[in-house]
Amino acid sequence: MNKNDLLELIKTLKIDKEEFWILSSGALVLRDIYPNAGDLDIAVTNKGLMQLKNNYNIVQKENGWFIVTDNIECVCDGEKKELKYQPEKVGEYYVQNIEEYMKYLNSSNREKDKLRIPIVEEYIKQRAKLER
Repeated sequence: MNKNDLLELIKTLKIDKEEFWILSSGALVLRDIYPNAGDLDIAVTNKGLMQLKNNYNIVQKENGWFIVTDNIECVCDGEKKELKYQPEKVGEYYVQNIEEYMKYLNSSNREKDKLRIPIVEEYIKQRAKLER
C-alpha cells in the first residue's frame, strides 16, 4: 500500500485517533521515507483495544497480536502516558516513535528489517539537523 492507500485504510478504522498509533513500515510510509507497506500494523491503548473488540471480530494470535481485518493487525501497549517512547504525530495520526523503531530494527534478525536500518538512520540524522 502506498501512502494514499494507507491513509484511506486508516480512515476506515473504527477507533479514536488518540487510542492508536501506526507501527513499522506504515509509520515510515506516513513519514514519506518508505514507498509502501504490505499491511497496517498498529499499537493500541487498553481503551483502543476495547473499541476494536466492540467494532470488529478480532482474533488473538499466539504472539499476543490481534488480527483486526485481512490487512490490519494490532498489539495492545497499555496506556500511552506510561510508554518509554511516546508516539509522534505525523499529519493527522500518531506513529511509532522513530527511536523506538530504530532499537527494534537493530535487534531484529529479519532481512527486511536490516534493509530499513540505513533509511531510518538517515531520517534520524536529517531530523536532528532540522531541529538544531
